[in-house]
Amino acid sequence: MPSHLIYISDDFGTTTLIDRETLVDLFRPELIRVCKDLVSKDDLPDMIRQNLRYAALSHRWLSSGEPTFQEIKRGSTAVVSLGQTLVALTREAVQNSMRPSGLCSSGIRNANICIVFLADSLSISDFPQEVWFQRGWTLQELLAPPRIKFYGRNWDQLSRSRNDKEDHSMLEALSQVTGISRQNLLYFSPGLVDVREKMIWASKRRTTRMEDIAYSLIGILDISLSVAYGEGERAFRRLMEAIMQACREWQILAWAGPHSPFQANIPRSPLAYCAFDDASASILSPNCYIMDRPSKLGDPFFTMTKRGLELEVILVEMMLQQPAPRQPGGTRKKTQAIHLISDSASFYDVTARCDINFLPFSQWAVAIVNYQADESGKRGGMGRLNPTNDYLCFVLGSSIHSAYGGWQKVETQKIVTIRTKREVYQPVTTVWL
Repeated sequence: MPSHLIYISDDFGTTTLIDRETLVDLFRPELIRVCKDLVSKDDLPDMIRQNLRYAALSHRWLSSGEPTFQEIKRGSTAVVSLGQTLVALTREAVQNSMRPSGLCSSGIRNANICIVFLADSLSISDFPQEVWFQRGWTLQELLAPPRIKFYGRNWDQLSRSRNDKEDHSMLEALSQVTGISRQNLLYFSPGLVDVREKMIWASKRRTTRMEDIAYSLIGILDISLSVAYGEGERAFRRLMEAIMQACREWQILAWAGPHSPFQANIPRSPLAYCAFDDASASILSPNCYIMDRPSKLGDPFFTMTKRGLELEVILVEMMLQQPAPRQPGGTRKKTQAIHLISDSASFYDVTARCDINFLPFSQWAVAIVNYQADESGKRGGMGRLNPTNDYLCFVLGSSIHSAYGGWQKVETQKIVTIRTKREVYQPVTTVWL
């Protein structure tokens, strides 16, 4: 429970900042009435759920920034305006015969309804410009509640439905502006399933504090992560480490672009999951890999170790075709397409765009991730590749300076794929990236 809450009087006339003790005093008479027939304390959660229906309230705090504790106590002009918004939200909750509440994750999911105030919208046609759809924390407030109701700038309902998740036009507008399917809007369940898709949803949103990029995904992924404001980009690194320890989906490895400043095997932000082209999009689309779940693709036992990401792959050694020399007086480019040629007659060549200032490698290879694993279920088995499929791969480099004398993942601008010329069946190799 928060240390302080904003209490709105029954007549909506005043708003007061209260502490936990005051809140308990406010609810004590009702708690005594509800619990008078309670036999066991184990029955208390069910008793409260049966007797306490509440509405979650979702809105942006201010047009820029958030009110501080001191401003709320002082009652500044911005906070007075915010208080008026909260009063209006509370009126809507009371009209639905529920108590208002500002809750997160499981609190929102268990709410009877989530009331959303869109300060920039007069109709659903304004959704593309609505800032509420661009903020990190509001993603869980859109997905979690089974029942949601949107109100526009003047507190007009934006649909005639009692539940906007049951309104066809509203669902279509929400799906268009968020990129989230109607199925997920209606039946979202938190957890480590379709993690890559959830990262893509998050990539379209922004947070005021860098750490909230990670913290706002805790409830959506149903993962345990301590909150430590001030850690900066370490927050997303810790989130990804926790995901990789528990997630068994090879698609979580399908990212490209800048890596974390602390670890090369972890993306810097959710934006890394948007770096795909037509070829990689075809193998990463949800419709494609839902069909693949019954089969065993890739290494389901990948894990983070002190040596890095431990992963079994089909390793294909390649030769780097030297890029054309830069013309005198020409503009120096930061990136350049590199061409990798396979020693084997079974594989097509691979082209990738990467940073030409960081290619100090004497050996090159590609690591194929989503191969068809054998039926043994044991590590160190065999992998199969079909010539009709595209496969996700990493570009790897090695030199005398590589950690443990092994392979390093080369940072590429886009997700890289490879195809085979014929069916391939070969042992998998363990790499640490």
